Amino acid sequence: MTKPVVTVLVLALVALAGCPELLAGDMKSPDYWADYFLDKYHDELQVDQLEEGPAPLAEPRTVLLVTGVTIRAEWLDLIKRRLERDGFRTVVYEPPELLSGDLFQASRDFGHVVEQVQADSGQDKIDILAECTGGLIARHYIQSLGGDQYVERLVTFVSPQHGVAKAPLAAAIAGWPALYDLSPGSDFLTAVNSVPLPDSLRMTSIYSCTDEYIQPYTTSIVPGAHNIGLCDGFVGHFQTMWDPDIYLIMHDALIEGLPDPSADPSDDPSTDDPSSPDDGDRPQTDDQAMGGGCNAGSTPTSGATLLLIGMALMVLRRRRCA
Repeated sequence: MTKPVVTVLVLALVALAGCPELLAGDMKSPDYWADYFLDKYHDELQVDQLEEGPAPLAEPRTVLLVTGVTIRAEWLDLIKRRLERDGFRTVVYEPPELLSGDLFQASRDFGHVVEQVQADSGQDKIDILAECTGGLIARHYIQSLGGDQYVERLVTFVSPQHGVAKAPLAAAIAGWPALYDLSPGSDFLTAVNSVPLPDSLRMTSIYSCTDEYIQPYTTSIVPGAHNIGLCDGFVGHFQTMWDPDIYLIMHDALIEGLPDPSADPSDDPSTDDPSSPDDGDRPQTDDQAMGGGCNAGSTPTSGATLLLIGMALMVLRRRRCA
């Protein structure tokens, strides 16, 4: 075992000694982290009554929601409820093994789901809203496995499209195939990022400049996509799944190009300059160069994201232990 791995393991054991409750269960299991974080953020995910939303769609559209590594379907409940309030039909897909397995295979499996949902929808094409690594398998499917025939819009959020630098360390500890695939230079990431987006696809990548796990945030920037950075104040990784203002950004991306029943007829969205900043707190960063960012310094992946030891240490720093 290399010196860096030993150092991290020693630090992890010292940190975990202060929170013995974290030692219960198999920390190498994606289910362990799925249960832990659902419990940790349970209160934030509970809303008795939804706020008032935008005008419902004139014609319902089907949106397939996709979870990331260690993220259970329940995390998307609030987004699902808001979408249905606003006139969408929704289907939620939680990949097998909580997306911890081989991402090439996960992309193929995802393709079967998309094609079935599209056939059931009665639409020529459906839309996809994908969290974290779910956005990577969706993008690979659309770009390289024929998915552009079935998908019109792809909206990803907190998605490390260019991988995370600490994934190799986490993979050595946990052994999840997905962590190897999320390692910079992997065959999977090369396959995803060496193919351009189809001309027929509208893609939006939403990310936080202060994400606890995905840094630098430039790893989420996709050339040719509409990249939206949440960079005004602190926006946490998991916050993206319950925050109503962030939902509105997702909603806007999903209705791009559709008739807006509440819009002033004199407003023509087709005249918007895609390179200009978004209104309010929605800066776009389409023109930011990737540079060495994603390959040189990304931290834990997320959206489920648990780069295990590294992530556990981050959590412990912010958690009061009895």
